Amino acid sequence: MQPGHLQELMLHETAVSWLRARLEQSLPGACWKESSEEFGSRLRTCCAEVNATLQVEKLCRAFPKRVQQLLETEGERLRQ
Repeated sequence: MQPGHLQELMLHETAVSWLRARLEQSLPGACWKESSEEFGSRLRTCCAEVNATLQVEKLCRAFPKRVQQLLETEGERLRQ
C-alpha cells in the first residue's frame, strides 16, 4: 500500500518543487534559444539558491522519521 499523498513521505518531491519554481521564475523570454550551457548555468544558480536559502539538510534527514510516523499512523496523512 502507498500513502494517498506520496509527497508527504517522499520528501524529494519537495526538493524538486523548490527547484522547479526557481527554474520557472528564471525562464528566459526566448527559452527555445537557450543553449545547453546556458541552461546548465541557470540550473546551477537555482540549486545554489535552494541550498543557501532552504533547509535541504533537514529535509534529507527527515526521511527515516517520516517512515516511522507513517508506520505508526498506519498510512494516515502526515503532518508537514
